[in-house]
Amino acid sequence: MIRNFRMMVRRAAALGPKTVAVIAPQESSSVEAIEEARRKGLARGVLIGHRALIEQMLRQAGADPAGHEIIDERDMDRAADRGAEMAAAGEVDILLKGGISTNRLLQAVLKGPRTLRTGRLMSDVALFEDRREGVRKIMMLSDGGVNVAPDLKEKIQIIRNAVAVAHALGIPVPRVAILSGVEKVQPEVRSTVDALALAKICSYGEVPGCVVDGPFALDNAISPEAAKIKKVESPVAGEADILIMPDLEAGNIFGKSLVYYAGRDLAHVIVGARVPILISSRSDPPAARLASIALGVLMVEEARKREEEAKP
Repeated sequence: MIRNFRMMVRRAAALGPKTVAVIAPQESSSVEAIEEARRKGLARGVLIGHRALIEQMLRQAGADPAGHEIIDERDMDRAADRGAEMAAAGEVDILLKGGISTNRLLQAVLKGPRTLRTGRLMSDVALFEDRREGVRKIMMLSDGGVNVAPDLKEKIQIIRNAVAVAHALGIPVPRVAILSGVEKVQPEVRSTVDALALAKICSYGEVPGCVVDGPFALDNAISPEAAKIKKVESPVAGEADILIMPDLEAGNIFGKSLVYYAGRDLAHVIVGARVPILISSRSDPPAARLASIALGVLMVEEARKREEEAKP
């Protein structure tokens, strides 16, 4: 099981490089990250954007621009279209957001005859290192980046996507906590009602390869002591691997709190498209983007394994 980002990078490097299209790289962090990924053997870069600016940033990072394929496209929307077309044609394995907004990138991914749609809901899964005393593991949260106010059916797909990421990290049966502000069902708090319904639905095997329960408040989802004090009994209580947020606002605020108050890096991947889509924030440091690239490589490998297993 992968327990931290360094292990994730090492595992991805052992799998061999994947081709990553960087869409509109206009800041040094995405260029530095793809160069570091190239050096470590994780990725071959296809940088789609302003050629002169990209070459300048590569040189500033101590890299030879000849080490990456550069496609000169100064218009962000056309750069996103080009990246999506290359992914649909199988020319690149992963899309990495540069200076373009997530919404503009997803519009390119979803439109046109060469769409990257699969029929599945797309959702953002964010990873961070849990370094509390006595704990060393990677935690996942979803969805803080794509689905604004998911309904029950959408939350089931969000769980399914997050579980796929956990499996790629080597967690065979992840524990999934459906979060709310309280751990008791209250009819006036929709997220508690949803959590109860999701736990019941998943108890019948709707999402295989995981254990789902809820509602949980954050403390009794991740702290065995808090769960014991509050008498919350569940195989998930205090031991969650995946935190399912009530809505995008809660997920986004929680994720940014980890970054700015706890000093954690976040690795992001959008799951549910034909290729992994990495949506690191434009303010993320190169280390966080490198972790996202490593995660994308693991997701490509997980998809390949699933395809092999599905063959007759």
